[in-house]
Amino acid sequence: MEQPEKMALAGLCTELAGLREESGRQPERVRHLLARIEEAARAREPLLSLLAELLGTPAAARGLSAGLPGAGAGHADEEWFGCPDGACDRRSQAVPAGPVPRCLVLDRPMKRR
Repeated sequence: MEQPEKMALAGLCTELAGLREESGRQPERVRHLLARIEEAARAREPLLSLLAELLGTPAAARGLSAGLPGAGAGHADEEWFGCPDGACDRRSQAVPAGPVPRCLVLDRPMKRR
């Protein structure tokens, strides 16, 4: 997987919970598009064009969090976790002694890095 696609997958994984919540308030077309994006992500297929369609702008032109809910500060600084199968570069920190972050795309726990 090329770096821009890896970055897109990492952004999607980071923002997926917020996207799912927000899509419930959007037209059916948006909900179907998000479902297609999730299917493509699970299959490790290219996402950039689908994300551009969802955002209404070239996905490479800005980060996902620039226009999506769920982005914010507040991460623990102890343990780092990464994509369960290494398909993206997403890294997540866990609250010390807290639950292991999950990949929402695969619905699997992330791996300690």
